Amino acid sequence: MDKTPYRRFRNAVNMPLVVWTMMLLVYGSIMVSSATTGMGGGMVRRQLIGIAVGLVPLGVAWMLDYKLLKHWTGPLLIALSLLLISPRIPGLGYEAGGATSWLAVFGIRLFQPSEPAKLIFIAVMAAVVSDFKGRIEKPGDVLRVMSYLGLAMVLILLQPDLGTGLVFVAITAGMLLVGGMKGRWFLVFGLAAIVAIGGILVADSALDNMAGRDVALKDYQKDRLLVFIDNARDPRGAGYNLAQSKIAIGSGGVSGTGLAAGTQSNLHFLPERHTDFIFAVLGEELGFTGAVILLGLYLALLISALAISTSSRDLYGALICAGIISMWAFQILENVGMTVGMMPITGIPLPFMSFGSSAMVTNLGAVGMLLSVWSRRYGT
Repeated sequence: MDKTPYRRFRNAVNMPLVVWTMMLLVYGSIMVSSATTGMGGGMVRRQLIGIAVGLVPLGVAWMLDYKLLKHWTGPLLIALSLLLISPRIPGLGYEAGGATSWLAVFGIRLFQPSEPAKLIFIAVMAAVVSDFKGRIEKPGDVLRVMSYLGLAMVLILLQPDLGTGLVFVAITAGMLLVGGMKGRWFLVFGLAAIVAIGGILVADSALDNMAGRDVALKDYQKDRLLVFIDNARDPRGAGYNLAQSKIAIGSGGVSGTGLAAGTQSNLHFLPERHTDFIFAVLGEELGFTGAVILLGLYLALLISALAISTSSRDLYGALICAGIISMWAFQILENVGMTVGMMPITGIPLPFMSFGSSAMVTNLGAVGMLLSVWSRRYGT
């Protein structure tokens, strides 16, 4: 038997990554269908269309030699800036959830540009970090890398979209860890972040009082931080979403109430049940068992991505993988954590599970980038 075709297939396709991705897509489609019971079949159809559209960037990224991206850093940085600033262009921005982070034409919401911007940011940061060849030690080196994050953060906070900003920070941290930044710099930036957050909150309150309106941070964003500190705070107001989420997950028990049989979701007590809080729906309807299965699938996905990273023949490919792993890991931690009060509530979607085409297309594009690194690990 000629093994050549099989070997070529094995070299081009990382089957564990593909299998775990497909299982998550099926699991997510089932949960979206259950969470949108009573909302019409159009929601499930839109989710499936999002998956179908996402196969296009997956295929393109897979076929494209990832090493070419390193030579396009300048154009990619321009594209990143245009994507992040585009919602602030008059006539294009669409406000949803308190942030102007969507693009729309004639009032019809199209997509969230910060989602594909995540992948472009990963490609740009991988190029910048790889230039140091695994040794980031000097203050000038650190400042150069952080300047790219600073540019992205400024443009994101103009929307403002704190959740997406945190994802960019997580991506940077993961890439710097793989890229060889010394541990003392992580400590320095951690302490600086704590001081900065405190200073921003104090300054924002002062500016709001002087202007008589919200200048930077919105009231709802500050309320979410207060609810995170005190979960029992304002259960009928700012803490309502968290209270209902915890009730839903707690009522699921070990095996759950069954698909489309959750009272919190079907009786509309749980807000954003098919997007931000889909994990709470899963916890109620499939219980602890369903939650463990989902987290097991995520763990398998991340391990597969890590295996691809270690197989990379160059630092640039390993950094791309590190950025994707960091993006997924943080979004999983943040989304699941916020439903049980362990993380502040943000609008970060749960990868491959939450309803939404922009995030789905981005996540499938990330799978394509991983496959590109995998298929070229032998220099082919």
